[in-house]
Amino acid sequence: MPDDPKVAEFLKLYTSHEVRLRAFALSLVRGWTDAEEVVQQASLVMWQKFGSFQLGTSFFSWAAKIVHLTAKDLRKRHRREMVHFGDEFAELVAQETNAAAEELAERERVLSECITKLKPKHRTMLDLRYKEDSSGERIAEVLGTSADAVYQSLARIRKALFDCVNRGMGRGSEIV
Repeated sequence: MPDDPKVAEFLKLYTSHEVRLRAFALSLVRGWTDAEEVVQQASLVMWQKFGSFQLGTSFFSWAAKIVHLTAKDLRKRHRREMVHFGDEFAELVAQETNAAAEELAERERVLSECITKLKPKHRTMLDLRYKEDSSGERIAEVLGTSADAVYQSLARIRKALFDCVNRGMGRGSEIV
């Protein structure tokens, strides 16, 4: 991590939202190449304007506005060669995508909370399965149980997390 706290904070925020920003850019332009150009240009603007970003507010919302404006500029430059739906349509898609991205971010936050409420053994199973991409058989070996027991446990854990996230999206979330 860089020594400059401003650089470190920007990199931390940017990298945690980069995938969503790329997906958002792709929803605004005609293909991967244009989306990549938009993200590259927007990231330069983000860095230049990072001093105006208010820590504690939504970095994604702030960055998405910059991506949106950058995509709009790109569309203007390509207007002659593009078959396009117009700015009204693009604005509507941008609003819908931003709303969906915000909901996804909230679901991720709630899921993280739900995972912390799991028993340590269940968190270990999830880590082995999804972080280390271990098979059920490998998890069974590590935990000293049968593969069937692992698959049944993982199914119950996924169901519990699904229910917890759904409750958490409307009100408090608990895993019993």
